[in-house]
Amino acid sequence: MTHFVVGYAKILENDLTAPQYFILQTLAAAEMRNCSELAGAMDVTLPAVTNLTNKLARKGYIERIVSETDRRNVYLRITDKGREVEARMIERYKELTEGLWSDFSEKEIDLLIASFEKMIRNFPIKS
Repeated sequence: MTHFVVGYAKILENDLTAPQYFILQTLAAAEMRNCSELAGAMDVTLPAVTNLTNKLARKGYIERIVSETDRRNVYLRITDKGREVEARMIERYKELTEGLWSDFSEKEIDLLIASFEKMIRNFPIKS
């Protein structure tokens, strides 16, 4: 469902791209991450993540934290402003999808989830 939400990022918040929202969402769920971890999670290059995080930092949605033990290590952390945006995105997503599942039985939802999980397992991975 997380990937479904990310796909709506551009619709929900004009100044946020789906990859930027993915970063916000990841940082909202974790205390801190570095750019390498985010690049791995997103399957993009380190320069791409640096570019995305620079934009988020300029908007005040994330902040950089330099490691006290090794100044070469820089971590990213979501700010209060970023948490507000992330929470607003979730609420807007809920509004957009309200009633979407109301006509589905529990059995139909379980079948849909199982089908998507099977589809994802069979999806060819590009290297």
